[in-house]
Amino acid sequence: MKTDLIKNIIDLRIAVSFLGEKKSWWNSNFHDASSKDFLDYIFPKSLNSQFSSASISTRKLIDKEVGANYYHLFRLPLTIEESINNRIKVKEIKQFQSEKEALQVLKDKALSLTSDGNGGPKNIGTVAEINEDVMKVFSAEYLSAFQNNYKVHPYLN
Repeated sequence: MKTDLIKNIIDLRIAVSFLGEKKSWWNSNFHDASSKDFLDYIFPKSLNSQFSSASISTRKLIDKEVGANYYHLFRLPLTIEESINNRIKVKEIKQFQSEKEALQVLKDKALSLTSDGNGGPKNIGTVAEINEDVMKVFSAEYLSAFQNNYKVHPYLN
Protein backbone atom coordinates (compact mmCIF):
# COMPACT_ATOMS: atom_id res chain seq x y z
CA MET A 1 0.00 0.00 0.00
CA LYS A 2 1.37 3.40 -0.96
CA THR A 3 2.34 5.50 2.03
CA ASP A 4 1.06 8.68 0.31
CA LEU A 5 -2.40 7.16 -0.02
CA ILE A 6 -2.42 6.13 3.65
CA LYS A 7 -1.30 9.62 4.70
CA ASN A 8 -4.06 11.17 2.58
CA ILE A 9 -6.69 8.92 4.13
CA ILE A 10 -5.49 9.84 7.63
CA ASP A 11 -5.50 13.55 6.76
CA LEU A 12 -9.02 13.31 5.34
CA ARG A 13 -10.30 11.36 8.34
CA ILE A 14 -8.96 13.99 10.72
CA ALA A 15 -10.42 16.86 8.69
CA VAL A 16 -13.85 15.26 8.20
CA SER A 17 -14.24 14.06 11.79
CA PHE A 18 -13.08 17.48 13.09
CA LEU A 19 -15.44 19.42 10.82
CA GLY A 20 -18.29 16.98 11.46
CA GLU A 21 -18.03 17.74 15.17
CA LYS A 22 -17.79 21.48 14.62
CA LYS A 23 -20.78 21.51 12.23
CA SER A 24 -22.79 19.24 14.58
CA TRP A 25 -23.14 16.41 12.08
CA TRP A 26 -22.61 14.10 15.03
CA ASN A 27 -22.59 14.51 18.76
CA SER A 28 -19.01 13.83 19.81
CA ASN A 29 -16.18 15.97 21.12
CA PHE A 30 -13.05 13.93 20.48
CA HIS A 31 -11.26 16.90 18.93
CA ASP A 32 -11.62 19.17 21.98
CA ALA A 33 -8.57 19.86 24.13
CA SER A 34 -10.30 18.39 27.19
CA SER A 35 -10.92 15.15 25.28
CA LYS A 36 -7.23 14.86 24.48
CA ASP A 37 -6.35 15.23 28.16
CA PHE A 38 -9.01 12.70 29.15
CA LEU A 39 -7.97 10.14 26.51
CA ASP A 40 -4.29 10.57 27.39
CA TYR A 41 -5.19 9.84 31.01
CA ILE A 42 -7.28 6.76 30.11
CA PHE A 43 -4.85 5.46 27.46
CA PRO A 44 -1.45 6.72 28.66
CA LYS A 45 0.61 4.43 26.42
CA SER A 46 -1.49 4.85 23.28
CA LEU A 47 -0.33 7.19 20.57
CA ASN A 48 -3.11 9.05 18.72
CA SER A 49 -5.98 7.88 20.92
CA GLN A 50 -7.87 11.05 19.97
CA PHE A 51 -7.64 10.20 16.26
CA SER A 52 -8.56 6.55 16.84
CA SER A 53 -11.57 7.36 19.01
CA ALA A 54 -12.88 9.98 16.60
CA SER A 55 -12.46 7.60 13.65
CA ILE A 56 -14.31 4.74 15.34
CA SER A 57 -17.14 7.01 16.43
CA THR A 58 -17.47 8.57 12.98
CA ARG A 59 -17.38 5.12 11.33
CA LYS A 60 -20.38 3.99 13.36
CA LEU A 61 -22.34 7.14 12.58
CA ILE A 62 -21.69 6.92 8.84
CA ASP A 63 -22.51 3.19 8.88
CA LYS A 64 -25.99 4.14 10.12
CA GLU A 65 -26.44 6.43 7.11
CA VAL A 66 -25.01 4.29 4.30
CA GLY A 67 -25.11 0.83 5.83
CA ALA A 68 -22.30 -1.28 7.22
CA ASN A 69 -22.17 -3.26 3.97
CA TYR A 70 -20.48 -0.40 2.11
CA TYR A 71 -17.03 1.09 2.28
CA HIS A 72 -16.53 4.77 3.04
CA LEU A 73 -13.75 7.05 4.24
CA PHE A 74 -13.94 5.60 7.75
CA ARG A 75 -14.50 1.97 6.74
CA LEU A 76 -12.06 0.68 4.15
CA PRO A 77 -10.77 -2.79 3.21
CA LEU A 78 -8.81 -4.61 5.92
CA THR A 79 -5.41 -4.17 4.25
CA ILE A 80 -5.86 -0.40 4.17
CA GLU A 81 -7.16 -0.28 7.75
CA GLU A 82 -4.14 -2.30 8.88
CA SER A 83 -1.78 0.10 7.12
CA ILE A 84 -3.51 3.06 8.79
CA ASN A 85 -3.30 1.42 12.22
CA ASN A 86 0.36 0.56 11.72
CA ARG A 87 1.13 4.15 10.81
CA ILE A 88 -0.73 5.76 13.71
CA LYS A 89 1.01 3.46 16.19
CA VAL A 90 4.41 4.94 15.36
CA LYS A 91 3.81 8.46 14.05
CA GLU A 92 2.13 11.35 15.85
CA ILE A 93 -0.92 12.59 13.96
CA LYS A 94 -1.36 16.38 13.84
CA GLN A 95 -4.72 17.60 15.11
CA PHE A 96 -6.49 20.68 13.77
CA GLN A 97 -6.97 23.85 15.77
CA SER A 98 -9.51 25.58 13.52
CA GLU A 99 -12.20 24.90 10.94
CA LYS A 100 -10.29 27.01 8.45
CA GLU A 101 -7.26 24.73 8.75
CA ALA A 102 -9.37 21.58 8.24
CA LEU A 103 -11.22 23.09 5.26
CA GLN A 104 -7.89 24.01 3.69
CA VAL A 105 -6.80 20.37 3.83
CA LEU A 106 -9.99 19.36 2.00
CA LYS A 107 -9.40 22.10 -0.60
CA ASP A 108 -5.81 21.00 -1.11
CA LYS A 109 -6.81 17.35 -1.52
CA ALA A 110 -9.78 18.06 -3.82
CA LEU A 111 -7.65 20.21 -6.13
CA SER A 112 -10.10 21.65 -8.66
CA LEU A 113 -12.65 18.83 -8.44
CA THR A 114 -16.18 19.93 -7.57
CA SER A 115 -19.31 18.26 -6.28
CA ASP A 116 -22.82 18.23 -7.72
CA GLY A 117 -24.08 19.55 -4.37
CA ASN A 118 -26.45 16.67 -3.62
CA GLY A 119 -26.53 15.49 -0.03
CA GLY A 120 -27.21 12.18 1.66
CA PRO A 121 -25.54 8.85 0.95
CA LYS A 122 -23.80 9.01 -2.42
CA ASN A 123 -22.07 6.23 -4.34
CA ILE A 124 -18.79 7.51 -5.78
CA GLY A 125 -17.27 4.29 -7.14
CA THR A 126 -16.08 0.84 -6.18
CA VAL A 127 -13.64 -0.27 -3.56
CA ALA A 128 -11.42 -1.76 -6.27
CA GLU A 129 -10.75 1.80 -7.47
CA ILE A 130 -9.26 3.14 -4.22
CA ASN A 131 -6.48 5.50 -5.23
CA GLU A 132 -5.61 9.20 -5.10
CA ASP A 133 -8.44 10.06 -7.50
CA VAL A 134 -11.03 8.52 -5.19
CA MET A 135 -9.53 10.52 -2.31
CA LYS A 136 -10.03 13.68 -4.39
CA VAL A 137 -13.70 12.79 -4.82
CA PHE A 138 -14.11 12.21 -1.06
CA SER A 139 -12.42 15.57 -0.45
CA ALA A 140 -14.57 17.44 -2.98
CA GLU A 141 -17.81 15.94 -1.67
CA TYR A 142 -17.07 16.72 1.97
CA LEU A 143 -15.67 20.17 1.15
CA SER A 144 -18.83 21.16 -0.71
CA ALA A 145 -21.04 19.81 2.08
CA PHE A 146 -19.18 21.63 4.85
CA GLN A 147 -19.07 24.89 2.90
CA ASN A 148 -22.74 24.76 1.88
CA ASN A 149 -24.20 23.35 5.12
CA TYR A 150 -25.63 20.02 4.02
CA LYS A 151 -24.73 16.45 4.97
CA VAL A 152 -23.20 14.03 2.50
CA HIS A 153 -21.92 10.51 2.99
CA PRO A 154 -19.90 9.34 -0.02
CA TYR A 155 -19.41 5.58 -0.15
CA LEU A 156 -17.94 2.83 -2.32
CA ASN A 157 -19.45 -0.50 -3.43
